[in-house]
Amino acid sequence: MQKNKKKKKKTGPSSPVRKELKRIDKYFKELESNVSEKTYEEKDKKEIAFAISLKSRTLSRDWEQVQANLSYTLKSILRNTDQNFRIIIAGHEKPDIDELQHCLVTWLSVDFPPPPPPGSGPEFTEDKKHKRRVIGSYLRKIGFSGYFMPLDADDWIHYRFVEFIRSHPISNAFLIKKGIMINQGLEEIWLRNRFYIGCGSSALYYFSNKDFPKTSKMADTEKKLFGLSIMNHQKVPQNLAKINMNYKTIHYPLVTYVLGHGDNTSVLKGKKSNLVSAKKYNAKGENLKKWIYQYFRVDAKNYRNS
Repeated sequence: MQKNKKKKKKTGPSSPVRKELKRIDKYFKELESNVSEKTYEEKDKKEIAFAISLKSRTLSRDWEQVQANLSYTLKSILRNTDQNFRIIIAGHEKPDIDELQHCLVTWLSVDFPPPPPPGSGPEFTEDKKHKRRVIGSYLRKIGFSGYFMPLDADDWIHYRFVEFIRSHPISNAFLIKKGIMINQGLEEIWLRNRFYIGCGSSALYYFSNKDFPKTSKMADTEKKLFGLSIMNHQKVPQNLAKINMNYKTIHYPLVTYVLGHGDNTSVLKGKKSNLVSAKKYNAKGENLKKWIYQYFRVDAKNYRNS
């Protein structure tokens, strides 16, 4: 007589990254079943302005790659479930990508000269900040009030990121404490705590229109709350604490920091290597799988072949 085989217990995802992404799915399921969480009036849910400072072609190793990276970043935003956002990009040379034609995307051409190659010194950082100030003054001019999020031109956001932020009551700021790292060249992914230490795409600030600078001059910016957005992202908690600004910490990996594509700013500045891996962060590395793209709405086939 044959013994009955024990049924295998169903287990959750073995991947630490996938497990964390499933937590986001669970968050929304609970939100949908909790009526009290839905009582916030639509007028109180503020729009998000994503601010992207695009480096100049003269500082790029591969301009085609830079354009492709920006395209993927924009796709990850534009495919969000909640469309209450806008994207403003400031740069010297306008990329030739379809996403710039989208009605939610605004391109701002800057007229100041780019920093000299290789762009690894303070001039490079100032160029990025100057473009962010240009975006800030533009938002002041059009009467915008809402969340302001500096975003690197090669990072991705979760397809429910905007929905997540707007599911909460208005906060002075949000700090993304946990994120995903991807090394495209090594085809490796891993989780990183204190995500804001390494990635500039890790904080949102609520600014009323008067908080934005009237001009892109540094002197004008320093007088405004907007100055928070151009400070060192590694010290966001300290910067907020200095002015006693309350903020909410996000413990879900809603942003992905993409490395190893050959044109990372951090690599050009000598701060990181294209070979950086999970081992450096004492994290568990995983093979890059197609399912990750489902959460960030980047087409896997096209991305992996770029």
